[in-house]
Amino acid sequence: MTGTGFLDNWKPVDTNKEPSQQVKAEATSLPSTAEVAQAPVVNQSLPSVEERQSGMVSGFAADDFPIEALVDEAPPLELEKDAIEASAPSGAWSLPQSANPAAKRVAVARSSHVRKVKKVICGVSGGRKGGKSGMLLDSRTDEEIANGAMIFVSDFDGGADSTVSAHHQDNPGIVVLNPWVLNRQSRSRVPFNYPETFNKAMDDLLYALEIAEAQDEYFKLHGKLPTPYLKTFIFDGMDHWLHVCGTAMKIEDLDLGDDAVDVSGKKTTTRIGRFNWEFRKNRYQAAMNAFQELARLNVHVYVITGVKPSYDSNGNEIMGADVPAWMKDTERDLEQLIEITLEEERDEIGALTGKVVSKAQLKFDRTSLRLPEPVILFEQQVGTDGQWFGYKGLRDGSFEHPDDIHELIVEEEEDSA
Repeated sequence: MTGTGFLDNWKPVDTNKEPSQQVKAEATSLPSTAEVAQAPVVNQSLPSVEERQSGMVSGFAADDFPIEALVDEAPPLELEKDAIEASAPSGAWSLPQSANPAAKRVAVARSSHVRKVKKVICGVSGGRKGGKSGMLLDSRTDEEIANGAMIFVSDFDGGADSTVSAHHQDNPGIVVLNPWVLNRQSRSRVPFNYPETFNKAMDDLLYALEIAEAQDEYFKLHGKLPTPYLKTFIFDGMDHWLHVCGTAMKIEDLDLGDDAVDVSGKKTTTRIGRFNWEFRKNRYQAAMNAFQELARLNVHVYVITGVKPSYDSNGNEIMGADVPAWMKDTERDLEQLIEITLEEERDEIGALTGKVVSKAQLKFDRTSLRLPEPVILFEQQVGTDGQWFGYKGLRDGSFEHPDDIHELIVEEEEDSA
């Protein structure tokens, strides 16, 4: 390397000595840039198109700048086309390989069996004893029951438990879950532990999700459902759920008291503040998000609520204007909504005859513009056993079936001779 000017004046340093005893290398003067020979200046302008095509660039001879040097190194278009056709015969093409986890999910989704099941997240609203729980518990066919179709019910108001005991003792596969958690304190003023009730209900939902995910994977592999399988999840009591979420918020999130009595009344409400109500909304929405995921996994989901009165600007109740007693944004997340009404028959002078007819009206369906006629669920008459018809259109998620009853046939009594 001598003669280059880089190592000519270099001296070794003994690194075994302490840094203070080491002899520093002597600095020597480097040659001035004025003494370095300058490179010759060449024409830095790029050759024109004509010069490239002819090979005659100004300042050079033709032999000094051959045309071959200007030829692009890429293969001719014909070779590229042949390579593409060889890798993708007959115009076939495949998705690119990727380290993105989404690539694997897309591949699994494209190769999976598709279940032809209509998405159902249906809200059901109506007064008490209108047949809401009954029509949903009756939404399986005999074939589905034989194949292991199950119904899970999160039963806040006890309606499902009594209906199963009375009418479905011989129909296996209906699992009624009690979400309420009792207070274990000996002197508790409120029988229920609201924060733990919230947790228990969410545990039931999350376990249902685990079942739905497992049976969906089974279907993708085998093209059929396992036995047993979860067909329907019923959340019976969205009005109760709203109350549970609000009370749990006051007790656990805002620490306003120890039980439901502590956090009741105007004094507590004024301490909540406008933005703290988000706690209740987030708790409520946790269940709605779980419903969405269950429906995405082809489980039919039904959420039931009672109704509450509406009031005018003066605080007077508006008769006949009852509304569902759930959070106001609930219907935004529903695919369908059914309204249950009870019609009490009156005679010509306006007196009640003792006959009651329950009707189910599909109010909207996001996937269809068609709204079928109201379906008669049952007819009740004082002094008789009544008659149950049900809603067979719920069984396949179409909400319409040829055997649904839309009108009662009145048999005319023959005049006695």
